[in-house]
Amino acid sequence: AVVRRIALLALVAVLALPACGGEDDPARTPAGAAQVELMEDLYNGRFGRAYADLHPSHQTTVSRSLFARCARKTIPVGSLDSIEILDVFDDETSGLLLGGEPTKGVRIQLTFKDGQSTEPFVNHEVKVDDRWRWLLNQRAIDAYEAGRC
Repeated sequence: AVVRRIALLALVAVLALPACGGEDDPARTPAGAAQVELMEDLYNGRFGRAYADLHPSHQTTVSRSLFARCARKTIPVGSLDSIEILDVFDDETSGLLLGGEPTKGVRIQLTFKDGQSTEPFVNHEVKVDDRWRWLLNQRAIDAYEAGRC
Protein backbone atom coordinates (compact mmCIF):
# COMPACT_ATOMS: atom_id res chain seq x y z
CA ALA A 1 0.00 0.00 0.00
CA VAL A 2 2.85 2.39 0.80
CA VAL A 3 4.57 1.60 -2.52
CA ARG A 4 1.31 2.20 -4.38
CA ARG A 5 0.81 5.53 -2.57
CA ILE A 6 4.38 6.66 -3.38
CA ALA A 7 3.92 5.67 -7.03
CA LEU A 8 0.63 7.57 -7.18
CA LEU A 9 2.22 10.67 -5.61
CA ALA A 10 5.10 10.47 -8.09
CA LEU A 11 2.65 10.22 -10.99
CA VAL A 12 0.68 13.22 -9.74
CA ALA A 13 3.91 15.22 -9.38
CA VAL A 14 5.00 14.35 -12.93
CA LEU A 15 1.60 15.22 -14.35
CA ALA A 16 1.60 18.54 -12.50
CA LEU A 17 4.98 19.65 -13.84
CA PRO A 18 3.75 20.94 -17.20
CA ALA A 19 1.25 23.14 -15.36
CA CYS A 20 4.01 24.88 -13.40
CA GLY A 21 4.69 28.35 -14.65
CA GLY A 22 1.08 29.05 -15.51
CA GLU A 23 0.16 30.04 -19.02
CA ASP A 24 1.22 29.01 -22.48
CA ASP A 25 4.27 30.50 -24.15
CA PRO A 26 3.14 33.99 -25.27
CA ALA A 27 5.33 33.67 -28.40
CA ARG A 28 3.08 30.81 -29.52
CA THR A 29 -0.11 32.87 -29.35
CA PRO A 30 -1.29 34.19 -32.73
CA ALA A 31 -0.47 37.82 -31.85
CA GLY A 32 2.87 36.87 -30.28
CA ALA A 33 3.86 34.75 -33.29
CA ALA A 34 2.90 37.62 -35.61
CA GLN A 35 5.23 39.96 -33.71
CA VAL A 36 8.08 37.43 -33.84
CA GLU A 37 7.60 37.26 -37.61
CA LEU A 38 7.50 41.06 -37.84
CA MET A 39 10.73 41.48 -35.84
CA GLU A 40 12.44 38.80 -37.94
CA ASP A 41 11.30 40.52 -41.15
CA LEU A 42 12.43 43.97 -40.00
CA TYR A 43 15.82 42.93 -38.64
CA ASN A 44 16.53 40.78 -41.70
CA GLY A 45 15.74 43.65 -44.08
CA ARG A 46 12.49 42.17 -45.42
CA PHE A 47 10.71 45.53 -45.28
CA GLY A 48 8.24 44.67 -48.05
CA ARG A 49 7.01 41.66 -46.08
CA ALA A 50 6.75 43.75 -42.92
CA TYR A 51 4.76 46.40 -44.80
CA ALA A 52 2.42 43.75 -46.23
CA ASP A 53 1.50 42.76 -42.65
CA LEU A 54 0.86 46.35 -41.57
CA HIS A 55 -2.78 47.10 -40.72
CA PRO A 56 -4.64 48.32 -43.86
CA SER A 57 -5.60 51.66 -42.28
CA HIS A 58 -1.94 52.27 -41.50
CA GLN A 59 -0.92 51.37 -45.06
CA THR A 60 -2.97 54.38 -46.15
CA THR A 61 -0.89 56.53 -43.77
CA VAL A 62 2.53 55.52 -45.10
CA SER A 63 3.55 54.38 -48.55
CA ARG A 64 5.56 51.21 -48.98
CA SER A 65 8.51 53.26 -50.30
CA LEU A 66 8.55 55.73 -47.37
CA PHE A 67 8.21 52.87 -44.89
CA ALA A 68 11.14 50.99 -46.48
CA ARG A 69 13.28 54.15 -46.69
CA CYS A 70 12.69 54.94 -43.02
CA ALA A 71 13.25 51.34 -41.94
CA ARG A 72 16.61 51.24 -43.76
CA LYS A 73 17.67 54.36 -41.82
CA THR A 74 16.56 53.20 -38.37
CA ILE A 75 16.82 49.40 -38.16
CA PRO A 76 20.25 47.80 -37.76
CA VAL A 77 19.68 44.92 -40.19
CA GLY A 78 21.48 41.72 -39.24
CA SER A 79 22.05 42.76 -35.63
CA LEU A 80 19.26 40.82 -33.92
CA ASP A 81 20.18 37.86 -31.74
CA SER A 82 16.90 37.00 -30.02
CA ILE A 83 13.28 38.00 -29.61
CA GLU A 84 11.49 37.39 -26.34
CA ILE A 85 7.72 37.75 -26.18
CA LEU A 86 7.11 38.53 -22.53
CA ASP A 87 3.34 38.88 -22.55
CA VAL A 88 0.30 39.10 -24.81
CA PHE A 89 -2.78 40.85 -23.47
CA ASP A 90 -6.06 42.42 -24.50
CA ASP A 91 -5.52 46.13 -24.90
CA GLU A 92 -7.50 49.15 -25.93
CA THR A 93 -5.62 51.72 -27.90
CA SER A 94 -6.86 55.25 -28.20
CA GLY A 95 -6.36 56.75 -31.59
CA LEU A 96 -4.04 54.80 -33.86
CA LEU A 97 -6.57 55.27 -36.68
CA LEU A 98 -8.63 52.26 -35.62
CA GLY A 99 -11.81 53.69 -34.19
CA GLY A 100 -11.84 51.55 -31.06
CA GLU A 101 -11.06 48.21 -32.72
CA PRO A 102 -9.92 45.67 -30.08
CA THR A 103 -6.19 45.02 -30.10
CA LYS A 104 -3.66 42.68 -28.54
CA GLY A 105 -0.72 44.27 -26.80
CA VAL A 106 2.50 42.30 -27.19
CA ARG A 107 5.30 43.05 -24.74
CA ILE A 108 8.67 42.36 -26.38
CA GLN A 109 12.34 42.48 -25.50
CA LEU A 110 15.02 42.26 -28.18
CA THR A 111 18.63 41.21 -27.64
CA PHE A 112 21.29 42.08 -30.18
CA LYS A 113 24.43 40.25 -31.23
CA ASP A 114 26.58 42.76 -29.33
CA GLY A 115 24.84 41.72 -26.09
CA GLN A 116 22.74 44.89 -25.76
CA SER A 117 19.00 44.54 -25.08
CA THR A 118 16.05 46.85 -25.48
CA GLU A 119 13.89 47.83 -22.58
CA PRO A 120 10.63 45.86 -22.84
CA PHE A 121 8.22 47.63 -25.18
CA VAL A 122 4.68 47.04 -26.40
CA ASN A 123 3.57 46.67 -30.01
CA HIS A 124 0.00 46.05 -31.06
CA GLU A 125 -1.66 43.48 -33.30
CA VAL A 126 -5.22 43.39 -34.67
CA LYS A 127 -6.92 40.44 -36.31
CA VAL A 128 -8.19 41.45 -39.75
CA ASP A 129 -10.20 38.67 -41.36
CA ASP A 130 -7.96 35.63 -40.82
CA ARG A 131 -4.61 37.46 -40.44
CA TRP A 132 -2.93 39.32 -37.61
CA ARG A 133 -1.79 42.80 -38.66
CA TRP A 134 0.58 45.05 -36.74
CA LEU A 135 0.06 48.71 -35.90
CA LEU A 136 2.25 51.77 -36.04
CA ASN A 137 2.60 53.64 -32.76
CA GLN A 138 1.36 57.23 -32.47
CA ARG A 139 4.84 58.71 -32.90
CA ALA A 140 5.30 56.84 -36.20
CA ILE A 141 1.81 57.81 -37.41
CA ASP A 142 2.55 61.48 -36.70
CA ALA A 143 5.91 61.31 -38.51
CA TYR A 144 4.55 59.47 -41.55
CA GLU A 145 1.57 61.85 -41.82
CA ALA A 146 4.15 64.67 -41.95
CA GLY A 147 6.04 62.79 -44.69
CA ARG A 148 9.10 62.05 -42.57
CA CYS A 149 10.68 59.20 -40.64
